[in-house]
Amino acid sequence: MSRATRSPGAVLVGASAAQTSVSLVNFGLPSIGPQLSDTLDMSLFWLGAVLASGLLGAGMALIAAGSAVDRMGARRAMLIGTAIATTGLVAAAFMPSPQTLFAALLVFGLGSAVIPVAGTGALFAVYPPARRGWALGIRQTAVPLGGTIAAVTYPGLFAVGGVELTMLGSALVVAATGVAFAIVAGDDRRPAESRIERPFRTILAAPGLRRLLAVAACYIIVLQALLAYIVPAVRAAGHSQLTAAVAYFGINVAAMVARIVWGTIADRNGGSRRVRTLVEVGLLAAGGAVVFAAALHGGGAIVVAAAVLFGLGALGWNALVYVSAGERVDASLAGRSVAVAATVVFVLSGIATPALGAVADEAGWDALWITTALIALLGAVLATRLGEVSTLARARPDP
Repeated sequence: MSRATRSPGAVLVGASAAQTSVSLVNFGLPSIGPQLSDTLDMSLFWLGAVLASGLLGAGMALIAAGSAVDRMGARRAMLIGTAIATTGLVAAAFMPSPQTLFAALLVFGLGSAVIPVAGTGALFAVYPPARRGWALGIRQTAVPLGGTIAAVTYPGLFAVGGVELTMLGSALVVAATGVAFAIVAGDDRRPAESRIERPFRTILAAPGLRRLLAVAACYIIVLQALLAYIVPAVRAAGHSQLTAAVAYFGINVAAMVARIVWGTIADRNGGSRRVRTLVEVGLLAAGGAVVFAAALHGGGAIVVAAAVLFGLGALGWNALVYVSAGERVDASLAGRSVAVAATVVFVLSGIATPALGAVADEAGWDALWITTALIALLGAVLATRLGEVSTLARARPDP
């Protein structure tokens, strides 16, 4: 399927479906975090490590995935990555300890790394700059959508068949959507003579790119704190399992709304509002973290409302970072520039999550949320120093 005949809508649906299936695992496992902890007798450190292992594996492989998509084409890279990811999930179904479950989910992450890279590259190819924030926002809603679906289905699957049924069901979904997207994405490859030498050095030298990565580093720590620990924090504050489940569901819905809304706002004036929107997202996340910390000492309804407010900021920035990363470089490097940004995001999510759990263990939940507020504020301050990219200079779809 050539770029000329490829339907932007079909590419968007395919990319979103594949991302949703991966997010079932990466962002859905926290919904059964207490059950996993009880079943495998995990500390908060190991629970955090298991919950972040898929993202850590993806972070380790994203740059290689970007090169694979460039050299092999999206279709072949997607099929290979999907096979590896599915194998990891099948193995995870039968792991008897936190350490072996961590390893199996790490393999899943290594394979799934190709999905966000191929998806972003395909969307950059079929959407113009003034629509990319919206398109990437739609695709990024797949992340909380996967978490939302898992919040509804994973507890039931776990109750019926434990880790085995939960992981095997996830493997089936990942395999089906990965193959479907491979077909829709096509098999474009960049000719060898058109490739830029030392591409990653060129990417890191792009104006504002390193500062953008620092902003992403701050924001992913805040995101992981909320997603990984909202359920344990709500339960530790004395609230019911129902309140914790509703709060988790609420932040995933908030994330879906936020990514579309923030992406649409960032597209205003021909897409020249990216930086200002990144600042606003960070400020809302910082304020939301403080409000959430206070709300945990109140009633259940207040906790849910505060969690949603927190989620509107903490979970709404991803598409903005990826679009900005892709637009700060030559069109031929847009996919790999996004891979670099996603590497920072995924690797830090894997490193930060157990460390955040250790903070909660040692200093309590209030300390965790105040820490995340300060980190979000730091990200917003860093974002204020980013320069907007001229609309005319942005990477455009190849003809």
